[in-house]
Amino acid sequence: MPVPGPAAHRDPPWAAWAVAGFLVATIAIIYGQSLWFGFLAHDDTSFVSGNPLVAPGLSVAGVAAAFVSGPMGQWHPLSVISHMLDCQIFGLDARGHHLTNLVLHAATSIGLFLVLRSMTGEMWPSALVATLLAIHPQHVESVAWISERRDVLSGLFFVLTLAAYLGYVRHGRTLGRYLLLALVFALGLMSKATLVTVPLLLLLLDYWPLARFGSPAGGREPAERKSLWWLAVEKLPLLALSVADCVLTVVTQNASDTVNERHLTERLGTALVAPVEYLRLAFWPAGLAGFYPIPVGGFPAWRVVCSLALLTAVTIAVVVWRRRSPYLLVGWFWFLGTLVPMLGLITIAEHAMADRYMYLPQIGLSIAVAWGAARLAANSEARRYTLAMCSGLAIVLLASCAVVQTTHWHDDQKLWAHSLEVTGSNFHVEVALADALHHAGRLDEAVEHYHRALDWGSSSKLMNNLGIALARQKKLTEAIPYFRRAIELDLLAAGPRANLAQALGAQGHADEAIEQYLSAIELDPNVGLWHFNVAGLLARQGRLDDAIAHLRQTIELDPTRAIVHAELAALLVRGDRIDEAIDQYRRAVELEPRDTRLRQALDQVVAIRRSKSGLPKPEN
Repeated sequence: MPVPGPAAHRDPPWAAWAVAGFLVATIAIIYGQSLWFGFLAHDDTSFVSGNPLVAPGLSVAGVAAAFVSGPMGQWHPLSVISHMLDCQIFGLDARGHHLTNLVLHAATSIGLFLVLRSMTGEMWPSALVATLLAIHPQHVESVAWISERRDVLSGLFFVLTLAAYLGYVRHGRTLGRYLLLALVFALGLMSKATLVTVPLLLLLLDYWPLARFGSPAGGREPAERKSLWWLAVEKLPLLALSVADCVLTVVTQNASDTVNERHLTERLGTALVAPVEYLRLAFWPAGLAGFYPIPVGGFPAWRVVCSLALLTAVTIAVVVWRRRSPYLLVGWFWFLGTLVPMLGLITIAEHAMADRYMYLPQIGLSIAVAWGAARLAANSEARRYTLAMCSGLAIVLLASCAVVQTTHWHDDQKLWAHSLEVTGSNFHVEVALADALHHAGRLDEAVEHYHRALDWGSSSKLMNNLGIALARQKKLTEAIPYFRRAIELDLLAAGPRANLAQALGAQGHADEAIEQYLSAIELDPNVGLWHFNVAGLLARQGRLDDAIAHLRQTIELDPTRAIVHAELAALLVRGDRIDEAIDQYRRAVELEPRDTRLRQALDQVVAIRRSKSGLPKPEN
């Protein structure tokens, strides 16, 4: 891609269309393969396919719930509603959901190009920044993962916020334009809370390229200048929206108990090391993974100190060079400022960093590189040619890496196998890979990775899933201790109790199995299968009334299962409640009209009632 000097006004009118077409084409080449990917168990089930409020499509109850709470304790109602809309249009066909992500990513890339070109008047640096957004491998996670709709949707509203701000600054600072700016920004916050630092970013843009204060170097001379104090006050309403969004996010996280408490020094160490790692991966995107673990005990002190020294040195350098190269200062603080909300100072996960967190911060680095390179080549034809060749080569290499990186998001097994290869053995990835193998029926491999995870730590979920895998292998004696350990680790978890009950029942320990089922039901009374299973155990002990009560509860939770009506009818017959039994058998026959055994059972019970009432047998 050629990168000429700053005389962008001489670019032909078709150039912008060419850039837009190039962006769409490269995104299609890189991410088109994702249209054949499915939903991942990695959050897609929680956010979309397995979410009872989202999967059915748009509904009043679903939209209302999106504004009150959020999946996994995250408040981003607009993203949730966008998933509902996809489900309304495409159902649970994952291709449509992936297509929406691609369209949003393309719109964000094109919008960024247009906004930067309008702000700076320079075509090719703007095009290069937009291209890096479109193709960089660090952004694969945001586009190829359905659950990260939050990134591409908030990214689009982020670009629209910049466009609205530019309109407010350039075309009249009216109340209507400011309200439009606030509205678009609010929609972005409702897509993902990471936009909370945007008001401060707008102050950076006031410095360069808008030149509303300070040096106009590299930017357009404004019609009038404002003081920094005035410009800061101008952003206060937007800052108020950010504060409100932070409060809603924290309240939602606390309500769902997703805030992860880690020692302050460990969090500070991660917050200093992560930006340097992001920098490394931005310029050398090798070893990208779906999960980056925090070392046990946190990062070593030497890494924290070296990271702090590097960040400080770069910050001092861009401040010193701010008048000669204001784009370096803006690009660097764009990177740091938009990264702050994701640095783990308040954490909801165990990872040190995530590729998706660079979706917007990397734009700042791209601005510094693109404008810095353009300035170096501005006065030399040879340099411009060299820069064009280097830019083209970099684009080809980055796009190629992105194509390969996208393949790793095909399914959970590929994602976590690759992550394990990149990051080495660690608790989270071992468990995630084991769960994926478990779901695929590869039980021996799943059990192996569950045991590897135990070398790093334990959790109730891990113990429970390992117990389930062993039980599916008919190793009930080995499974039972893991279920018991899962209960010890989380006394309020109902699932391990029910799984323990099922294993105990299969081994003939009916009394303890009943006790565990009843404990599980007390913790979560809305699982029909548990009522059905405990009813069978109670019936075998002759406790018919208790068994009948649990079967009725099963039917209340799900009245569409013929087998439950049939089992209830059989118990009612044993209790000599013939009329009720007939009603249940008739309901079972209605649900399964082709089941001859149900019809025969109904005929037999009707015959019993006739014999007891003294009525003659009907003639054929």
